Amino acid sequence: SFLPSGTEFRNTEEMSMALVALALAQSAPECSLNGVMQGGSCVCDKPWSGPSCSTMNFKPVTFPQGYGMSPNLTSWGGNALYDGKQYHLYVSAMTNQCPLSTWGQNSRIEHGISDSITGPYVFKDVAIPTWSHNSAPVALKDGTYAIFHIGDGDGPANGGKNCNTTGWQQLIPSDPRSEYAEAAEAAGSTIHVSKSIEGPWMPLTTNSLGSCNNPAPWVHPNGTIYCVCGGSMKRADQISGPWTTVSTFSHTGGPDGNYEDPFLYTDSRGFHLIYHVYNTHENPPHGHECFNSTVSAHAFSEDGFTWFMSPTSPYGTQVALTNGETVTVATRERPKLYFDSTGQKTHLFNGVCGAPNCPNGPATGCVDCKYANWDYLLVQPLDI
Repeated sequence: SFLPSGTEFRNTEEMSMALVALALAQSAPECSLNGVMQGGSCVCDKPWSGPSCSTMNFKPVTFPQGYGMSPNLTSWGGNALYDGKQYHLYVSAMTNQCPLSTWGQNSRIEHGISDSITGPYVFKDVAIPTWSHNSAPVALKDGTYAIFHIGDGDGPANGGKNCNTTGWQQLIPSDPRSEYAEAAEAAGSTIHVSKSIEGPWMPLTTNSLGSCNNPAPWVHPNGTIYCVCGGSMKRADQISGPWTTVSTFSHTGGPDGNYEDPFLYTDSRGFHLIYHVYNTHENPPHGHECFNSTVSAHAFSEDGFTWFMSPTSPYGTQVALTNGETVTVATRERPKLYFDSTGQKTHLFNGVCGAPNCPNGPATGCVDCKYANWDYLLVQPLDI
C-alpha cells in the first residue's frame, strides 16, 4: 500500500514521519497477537474474538462477589494470589467509611481471603496502611512476594479523613480531576515485600525503581521482572533492581481518550498491555449515559521493543449476570488479569462504579461518577 493519492507534505521530515508510521502500521502483527491467520481469517485464542481478535469474551457473574459488595465498602481495584487452598486478594480500600474521593488520603491496601477466586472475599488484615493505592501483587521467582503500589504506606492503618462524623457528600470535589492531581503527581512507586503470601509486608528499602505512577509489574516465567511506568517499560533481574528501560511507546492508533492504569503480561505470542481509557467528551453534554462509555484498550508487541495499539476496546461497561440480566457500570478501571498455575488467564479484576449513569454528576461524565456513588471490586470470569 502507498499513501493516498494527492497527499501533500510541508517538508521532507513530515513525509518521512508519515512513511515510517505507514510502515509500522503495515507491519503490525496479525490478529492483535491473540490468534493466528488461517485461510485469510483470524482464529482467535480464547477469550479473544472478532475479526482481529481484539474483543474479550466473558462469562456471567453472580452477585454478591468481589470485594466491597457485602459488606458495602468503597474499594478500587486489586488482584489475587493463590496458595493452593485459598485466594489472597490485595485490594485498595477506603478507611473510615469514606468514598473514593478521599483516595489520596484514605486508601490502604487490605488483605481478603476466599475459597473462590470470584469471592466474595472476607477481610483478614491490613496489608499496607495509609496512604497506599493501586495494589499490584506478584509472586517472585525466588518464592517471595511483592506488592507494587503508589503512596508510601507509612501512615496509620485508619488514617485519612473521618467520614463517620463528616457527611461524605461534603467530600466530593467539584472538579475531581484537578482536586486530586496533586496526589497523583506525588505518587512515587513504593514496593512492599514478604516471604509469605499472607504477609507481613515490609517496605523494600533498596527500591531503585524510582517515580512510577500506577506501576504495572509482571514476572516473566524466566524470572525477569518487567514494569510499565507511564509510557515506558523497564526490566530488572531482581526486585531491588537495577532497572533499565526496555522500550517507550505511545497510544497512537488506539481508542480515543486518556490512558491510565496499565496491566502488563506476556504469553507465548509476546507482550500485552490492558489499559483503562476514559473520554470526558462522550455523550454530550456531560456523558452521563454510561452504557457505551470507553473504558479499555489493548497494546501488543512481539518483542517488547516495538508496540502496536488495537483500535478496538477489548471490553465495555456491560456486565452479564447469571440470572439473565445485564448491568451497566458507570466506569470500569484498574484492570488486572488473574493467571492460573498453568499460565492461563482466567479472570479480570476491575474497580467499578455501581451506578449505571449519573445524570447530576460532574461535567467530566461517566469516568467521575465514581466519586459520588458506590464503588467496588468486580471479578469477572473470562470465557475460556
